[in-house]
Amino acid sequence: MTTFEQMAYGPMGKIVKEAMPTSEADPIGVWAAGLSLYSAAISRTVRLDNRRPVVVWTVLAGRSAIGRKGYALNTATAILGKTKIGGFIHTRRRDGIANGPTLVDTLSKLELETVGQDGGIDGRAIVVEEEWAAVLKDQKRCSKFSTLFRLAWDGKPISNRTKKDGLQSVAQPLLGFHAHITPGEWGKYVSSSEALGGSYNRLLPVLVERSKMLPYNNKPKVPDTAAIQEAFEWATEESRVMSFTREAGERYDEIRAEVEAKMAELPELLASYMERAAEQVQRVAAVLAATEMSEDISKEAVEAAWAFVSYSMASVEKLVKDAATDGGSPKPMKSPEELIRDVLKRHGGDAPSSALLRALWGRMNAAGIKDAVADMDDVEMITEKSKGRGAPKTIYRLLGHEDQGQGEKKPDPEFKVIELKPKAKLVQVNANPFVGLL
Repeated sequence: MTTFEQMAYGPMGKIVKEAMPTSEADPIGVWAAGLSLYSAAISRTVRLDNRRPVVVWTVLAGRSAIGRKGYALNTATAILGKTKIGGFIHTRRRDGIANGPTLVDTLSKLELETVGQDGGIDGRAIVVEEEWAAVLKDQKRCSKFSTLFRLAWDGKPISNRTKKDGLQSVAQPLLGFHAHITPGEWGKYVSSSEALGGSYNRLLPVLVERSKMLPYNNKPKVPDTAAIQEAFEWATEESRVMSFTREAGERYDEIRAEVEAKMAELPELLASYMERAAEQVQRVAAVLAATEMSEDISKEAVEAAWAFVSYSMASVEKLVKDAATDGGSPKPMKSPEELIRDVLKRHGGDAPSSALLRALWGRMNAAGIKDAVADMDDVEMITEKSKGRGAPKTIYRLLGHEDQGQGEKKPDPEFKVIELKPKAKLVQVNANPFVGLL
C-alpha cells in the first residue's frame, strides 16, 4: 500500500510532516485537504499548459470519530491559515450547495462582487462539505447538478437561467472542492449511475483513520509556513503555466499506460472512477511544482502525485467492493449485461425501455442500456411504431427465453357484480368494492 512518505513532496510535504506530532489526523487526510485548499487558492493564476485548471478535488472517507476527518481538515486549515491563503479560505469557503442553479449563482455572484477591483474579476471558491452525505441526498433531486459539477472541474463555462436574474453564466469556473463521508454512507449515496456518468472520477477519495491518540491537553503546533507563503505569493503575482520537463513527460506517459491497463482488468463500474486518474496526476504534480515556485513539473513531483492518486485508486476499489457487501457476505458485482438479463427474465423475456429504466434506476440510463444491448448476442432491441402521432416504442427482448413475447404475466382480476337497485350495481374487484352506474 502506498505510504504518506511516498507522496509527501516539497514545502507542503515538509510542513505536513512537521505538523503531525501534535495532530491525531491521518497524514494522508491532511495532505488531501491541503491540496484541495491550496489548489483552489492558486487557481486564478495557475493553469496547465493545455489551459485546464489545477484544482484538486478530494474526499476523506473514514468512520465516524476514528476517521479523524475533521482533525485532518482543521490541521490543513491551521497550516494554510497562517499564510495569506487563510484570507481566501475565510472569505471564499462555501457549503450546502445541493443543486445546479445554486452552484452557478454562487460562482457568478463571487465574480460580480469583484468587478472593478484591483487585479480584476476573482471567482475563486472552495466548497467544503463536512457532511457530504446529507448534501448528496438533495443533489440527487436536481437533474442539472451533476453536469454543471463536472463542467466546473473541467473549467468549462456553466450557466443557468432564472426568472428573477435571467441568464447567469460563469465563463471559467474556479471551483475547489473537499468533502467528508463515511464508508457506509459512500455505499448508500454514491450512486453507480453517477459514477458511470463521470461525476466521481473528478474526485480523489482517500481512506483515512486516526494516526495516534494524544493526551486531552495536547495543543496542536503549527510549523513555520514561510516557504508556503512565499510560494503562494509567487503563484498569484502573475499568470503561471505549468508544463512537464522531458523526463516528467516520459514518466507521465508510462503512468497513463499503467492506468489504462488497470482499468481494462476491472469491472466497468470500478474502472469509471479511474478514467481521469492520469489528469489527476498532472494536476497534483502541477500544484506541487507551484509550491516550489517553478513552472516546470519535475519527474519527482510526478512520482509523488502518482503515489497520492494510486492511494486514491486503491481507496475507491475498497469502498466500492465494501459497498457490494451485505451483512458481511460479499455480493457479486453484476455487470450491466447481467442486470439487463435479470430484468427481462422478470418480465417474461421482453420489456419496454421504460420498464428497464425503472428497474435499473440509479445504475444505468437509457444510453447505457442501448450501448450494453448493442454488444449482447442474446438480447435484441425492437422499435415499434406507435398508433397515431406518438413516439416509437422501444422493446428489449431476451432471445430464447421460454416466455419470450409473453411479457410479465399477471393474474386477471376477478369481477363480481352484485345488484343493488335498478340502474345501479356494485362492482367488486378482488373484494375491494366501489359503486358505479352501469
